[in-house]
Amino acid sequence: MRKVDGIDEGNTIRMRKAPAMTLRFSTPALGVCACCVLLAGSAAFAQERPVIRMVKHSGWSELAPKGVNGDGIRRNLAVGDSAEFQDLTFSVTEMTPADLDESGSAVAGSVDRVTVSLAMGEESDTRTLDEGDAYNWQGYHISIVAIYAKKGDLGFGSTVFEVATVASLPEEVAQSESAGGAEFRLRVPHGIDKLTLHHSATPLTPEDDLGQKLANMQVWGENDRNWWDVPYHYILDLDGTVYEGRDHRFVGDTNTRYDPAGHFLINCYGNYSDQEPNEAQLETIANLMAWAAMEYSIEPVTIYGHRDLAGTSCPGDNLYEYVENGTLKEMVEAVMAVGQPEIVWVEKGE
Repeated sequence: MRKVDGIDEGNTIRMRKAPAMTLRFSTPALGVCACCVLLAGSAAFAQERPVIRMVKHSGWSELAPKGVNGDGIRRNLAVGDSAEFQDLTFSVTEMTPADLDESGSAVAGSVDRVTVSLAMGEESDTRTLDEGDAYNWQGYHISIVAIYAKKGDLGFGSTVFEVATVASLPEEVAQSESAGGAEFRLRVPHGIDKLTLHHSATPLTPEDDLGQKLANMQVWGENDRNWWDVPYHYILDLDGTVYEGRDHRFVGDTNTRYDPAGHFLINCYGNYSDQEPNEAQLETIANLMAWAAMEYSIEPVTIYGHRDLAGTSCPGDNLYEYVENGTLKEMVEAVMAVGQPEIVWVEKGE
């Protein structure tokens, strides 16, 4: 499964620096560890209400997000995992990869398969399904969006389910026996109560065009992952400019098996296992998280790295450091003390 590339650019938001906290960052121009900043004060303290410079989704993509509204959930489950939606419990009991030829390609007519069990009160159902199958049971529409049963698959060991009430879906989707593509994917509404940081794990340089990288990610996500839009809500460039991603009122997507419902997903584009985050990026992350915390009354402020939720190194050691040592939380709280940041829409490259 090939890896998609992506990038970040941003703007610097003025903040008063706090003492007794060392902030290591790289300059966007160099992309390497360039200096150490000693924050003045016992905690990061914003001097004035910050501004978040943001590029609209339509400013970087020619493709409108796809998907349909519905009352349901989407989950990535391994064998032995189960999930619940309303009064329905669904479980994965077995996954079988497609037969492969000598070249490692699937034999014609052979597909990944999964055995699922459904239970609702005293009613139950077990059946074996092909990737891409969909069916209705007891007023629910069940879609097998993807099966990653072959070693080496991105997301290996997971079956991607969507379960929704039949009554909440458009007729075309509700009566389909095929999971369909991105246009059939479920846009799952959620209430935000968590702040979660990611990176792309691919390098980002000042010469890169983040908007183009995100456009590539969107196409790859539709075709390769069956996503209705990019998986993250907001994506940062090297200069701190924010690119609007998936509508944050809807649950994001993941290749891992944590449940992203409730998570406000920020991707600081780049590989922060290798490169250092710069000051503009860190300040913008804090501003975005402060905006979300105030918008959704998240109290107390709790910040996660992707690695806190799933078996991954994301968002890279050099970025996760600021989550782990509490620096980022102090910066977020300092911004909140001044007031909710203002979002200002800008053109790509402005």
